[in-house]
Amino acid sequence: NLSSNKYLVAVSNVFLMALPISLISTFCDLTAIFSQKMGWDTLSITTGYVGQMIAQMFPILINIYLSSYLASIKRIPKSVAIATSLVVFFLVSQQWNLISVAVPLPNSFALALLSAYLSCHLIFKAQNLPIFRVDPFTSAIDNSGHIISICAVSIIVMVGVSTGIHYLIESIDFHFSILPELNPLSFTDGLLYEFLRGVFWSFGINGHNVLHMYKTELYSLTTANIADWQNFGVDLNIVSTNFYDFFTGIGGSGNTLSLVLCILLFARSRNYRTLAKTVLILSLFNINEPILFGIPVIFNPIMIIPFLLVPMVSFVVAYGAIAIGLVPPLSTVQSWIMPPLVSGYLGTGAISGALLQLIIIIIGIGLYYPFFKFMDKRSLGVDVTSIFNNRFFTSDEIEAKSKLTSFIPSLHKNLQAQREVEKLQQEGEFILYFQPQVDIHSKKVVAMETLLRYRDSDGNIRPPTFLSSFTQLGLMPELDFWVIERSVQMMTPLAEKNPDFKLSINVSPTTVLTKDFVFNFAKIVNKSALDFHQLEVEITEELLVQDENKTSEII
Repeated sequence: NLSSNKYLVAVSNVFLMALPISLISTFCDLTAIFSQKMGWDTLSITTGYVGQMIAQMFPILINIYLSSYLASIKRIPKSVAIATSLVVFFLVSQQWNLISVAVPLPNSFALALLSAYLSCHLIFKAQNLPIFRVDPFTSAIDNSGHIISICAVSIIVMVGVSTGIHYLIESIDFHFSILPELNPLSFTDGLLYEFLRGVFWSFGINGHNVLHMYKTELYSLTTANIADWQNFGVDLNIVSTNFYDFFTGIGGSGNTLSLVLCILLFARSRNYRTLAKTVLILSLFNINEPILFGIPVIFNPIMIIPFLLVPMVSFVVAYGAIAIGLVPPLSTVQSWIMPPLVSGYLGTGAISGALLQLIIIIIGIGLYYPFFKFMDKRSLGVDVTSIFNNRFFTSDEIEAKSKLTSFIPSLHKNLQAQREVEKLQQEGEFILYFQPQVDIHSKKVVAMETLLRYRDSDGNIRPPTFLSSFTQLGLMPELDFWVIERSVQMMTPLAEKNPDFKLSINVSPTTVLTKDFVFNFAKIVNKSALDFHQLEVEITEELLVQDENKTSEII
């Protein structure tokens, strides 16, 4: 049920859409670090700045993608949704001081998603009020007043609520700090630090940034301890700044190198394996944004569990191995980007450090395995390619939303349908024909039946043989509602001249059983010049056989 929830699917989709941005940012970071090692300071500074800027844009893109996606689902003006959610995101981020220190841009993933969700929901409710109603059959210029009003009211309401909450929190005299006081060198506080870091990442918040004061303090203590060890022979601390990098962050937060290897070894889905092959090299350098956003682990109630569990178990194993003397403590400070096994050997000065990392990786694979297999078995649906392309239609867009039931869906059952849909996207457009129904006595056209056809790039017209592919991919509701809206718009002149004129439209079984079908259908009719008695909806017979009770209820 969680994997088929439309809101979790939306989060999955938008993270996948933004994944290329994460890859570009990661590539820039790697280039900057390599250039610095080679002494190419100018190139290092430039690529580092570009990578940092691109990374800071990630939450903004997430906000835009999600508001666009939700606008298609809720059938609200996309321009209104994007503008409102983006303005709310910036204003509330400034209000709550959720602005990046390095680059003055909002950097909260959680707020990026929340502002898009709430803004779209508020717009959806507001546009049903007569004062804000947008007519889909008139131009954007004619609707500009309503659009501006909806944006303004939504922004004022959202920022007003945020202001009230912010004022309420500030007016309360807190006698405690939200973040606990931690001793960076202790076992229990170190374990708590690792848990908190994972929790923040699970909700799209960079745990390193939130808890940076602890890591900064630990770095100072580590360098001082190593200097005392070298000069005076004091004992090395077990927990050091590289302890988290080399033992609880192998492949990045969550020890996600174990997850990548688990996918490569056990995934049935070709798409999972492709993702793992793509990010393996990055994981070896402890960069895991692509895997966090690609599975995704973030906001995934299934994968959050091992994401938190694996580094904590790794912390206990590494701490215990060093405490009992099986592995020497880390005696140098290395870059966090140092690959595993190499970092373990160089950090401890012994082969046992590399072996400890290998054991931790294997343990991590075992812990990730049952949770990943749970997702892999339920990997059904279509590829997300259709999300990126809206070139089906000549006028109103249909967002190619897929009925995803996993986060990186399998293509085994739907590959043929997907290929046909992608071919339709690339080679032509949908058009509507109307078959007249003539009164044999008056010789006048008294009704029209809508016929959906496809016109390829050569001008050839195809019958709707492609509908089975759309049904397979769960895209029929979007297609049917596009036909309904365009048909009503095109037949309005005839309906106005003849009150007895009727328009007949075929609707698929899937669409009829869609939630809020009656509400959305009625909204289209109410915004048009047609009356309900002028519309006939034809439903195929197999629907009545398959779900007679629900169909009767909807009718």
